[in-house]
Amino acid sequence: MMIFPVLLLLSAAGAAAAQPPAAPPKAPQQRDLVHEPLPAPPVGVDQPVVVPRGYAVVIGVSDYQHLDAEGDLRFAERDAEALYSALISKEGGNMEWANVKKLLGKDATKEGIRQALEEWLPSVAQEPDRVVVYFVGHGLVDPQGRGYLAPFDTKPGEIEATGYPMARLSEVLSKQVKARWKVLLTDACHSGKITPDSSIERINESFRNLPRSFLTLNSSREAERSYEDEALAGGAGVYTYFLVQGWLGQADTDPNDGIVTADELIDYVRREVRSYTRSRGVTQTPTDHGDFPNDLLLGFSPTRRQQVAATAKQLANGTLIVEANLENVEIYVNEQRYGVASPGKPLHIPGLASGTHSVRGVRMGYEPATLEVNLVPGGTQTISLRLLYQRTIKPQARRNYQEAQEIWDRSRAGGEQLRRAAGLLEAALKDEPKYSEAALLLCRVQNAQGESGKALKSCRQALNSDQDFVEARVMTAILLLQTGDAPEAVRQLQQAAGQAPADSYVHSVLAEALIQVERYEDAEKSASRALELDNASAQAHLLRADARLFLDKHEEAVADYQRSLALSDFNSGILRKFAFYAVGTGMTKNRSGRRALHRTQKASAYYGLCSCEFHLENYLRAIPWCERSLKEDPSDVETHILLGQNYLSLFNRDNRRNQLEGAQKHLEQALRLQPAHQNAPQLKAQITQIREFLPLVR
Repeated sequence: MMIFPVLLLLSAAGAAAAQPPAAPPKAPQQRDLVHEPLPAPPVGVDQPVVVPRGYAVVIGVSDYQHLDAEGDLRFAERDAEALYSALISKEGGNMEWANVKKLLGKDATKEGIRQALEEWLPSVAQEPDRVVVYFVGHGLVDPQGRGYLAPFDTKPGEIEATGYPMARLSEVLSKQVKARWKVLLTDACHSGKITPDSSIERINESFRNLPRSFLTLNSSREAERSYEDEALAGGAGVYTYFLVQGWLGQADTDPNDGIVTADELIDYVRREVRSYTRSRGVTQTPTDHGDFPNDLLLGFSPTRRQQVAATAKQLANGTLIVEANLENVEIYVNEQRYGVASPGKPLHIPGLASGTHSVRGVRMGYEPATLEVNLVPGGTQTISLRLLYQRTIKPQARRNYQEAQEIWDRSRAGGEQLRRAAGLLEAALKDEPKYSEAALLLCRVQNAQGESGKALKSCRQALNSDQDFVEARVMTAILLLQTGDAPEAVRQLQQAAGQAPADSYVHSVLAEALIQVERYEDAEKSASRALELDNASAQAHLLRADARLFLDKHEEAVADYQRSLALSDFNSGILRKFAFYAVGTGMTKNRSGRRALHRTQKASAYYGLCSCEFHLENYLRAIPWCERSLKEDPSDVETHILLGQNYLSLFNRDNRRNQLEGAQKHLEQALRLQPAHQNAPQLKAQITQIREFLPLVR
């Protein structure tokens, strides 16, 4: 029996803070961090900065599998998310998405941590690189005084078996990770005694015993605890809050050059944490340990460096309190979003670098309010942002918008009708350049016309007019995905998810963007979050299925694909308004070795089912799904290839002529549709073999 080589399957594509409390935080907890140096920055701000490649492992656990509720932490996982975002920020840690492994909650098991630290990290980090390891959760000590990090599945009575030893962590970082610059950040919170031996003093002592070959910055000293405070960014650990703010540029004061060094970050975090906690009647003093150069580069902001002028050293930071006259006013300081202020609920922003800051409050439908503030070293300043001018739209501009909206709402509108809608919207924007709803609709119309460049410009116009316009931010991200800037799309969608945390659709689109940057585990989590908010979302089921397909969770993916098909008519006109899956307006994803997005969600779901059953070697089940996908989208090359591989696999098993003929039909059709396909040589070789052996098979 002739066995034909089968191509590698082309996978399915699925595509801050409120007022501080007068009393200390309710749940004091001990946390410790460790940082290490990076190459020294240049002397002058006019010289280029070389930022070494970075790798990181970020671990956070709030709710433990085997601990009582009082042993859980409130904000640990949020802290890990915040640190993660700072590391990948272009104005912070400057690390690539693919180089940061994040383990949160139930994913932060002992085995998951072991694999990330002992297998993945040593395999990728090289000598010139910088490495950051961050843990936020509980720290434990056994009766012999040995320290452990507490993974999600830690059992208090079995510390040695279920905890991750600090001695092992030290050995991995010291001996196995090749990078010259290594930073260990451990925020090992202790809230009450998890075990009799896990006192604050003994946990802190275990961190002080770490080697001096890398920098350790503990969140507290001796018998001090580490605190969480719901008044910081809606809830955060005090230590991690200032760590993140410092990394994003607030520590850049000595000198102010766009670079955050280890020395600057340590000084900033120690000073701000101690000042903040003392003002609330408690004490927490981060302490550092280990040898490192003072000019070790940890963060870099190209924008900040460009804006730096010759200024005196700033020796202290201050606190800004922002009041607002309207509900849910989003506050930006130097173009960075810090949170929301409302009447009676001012936003407290501690730890800002002294000097001049631009503070802006925005709310959709109102003209922004902007103030320039000169924050003195160590001072606290309260400002009031009053949004007084509600935008009024000229009647003709509104009529033009409404007529264009009526055209757009016709799901089959196209050609001349779309050109008419675009003209109406352009006229409306000429009269009212800040008419954000018109700019967003023009963006969608232009995207439907295939003019993605113009569409992105229109979406940005909408977002510049109203920065809290979540729909415009999401559509901007969708266009960024279409034009190939998936990392920036992810950043935009993360901000949208922060602005609208209960919006299932936002989390669904974030899942799609995460698939594009090949962060499949994060994509699965985002799609699951979307389903927690709306379990009837066909799109979220489809995207979780796609993520699970890439993760080789084929049986789970099958269930999600089938659920997505059962839930919705994917050709519904409402998709045309919002989703990039809309017929005729969908994006094309040319990921290397992966198929383009189908024109309809239904075809995508069918393709995914075919792919899953193929991987499960259920070829007879797979073939009808591929055939259904081709009925929806007859010109999809990857479905023809997948169907051909199914027929070849059946032939290799059963040796029947009709199976070989089916393989030939679909592989030849794939090449007719796309002669320059990246796998064209292999496809041609298969077709040649099929032609040679067809006469020999009955």
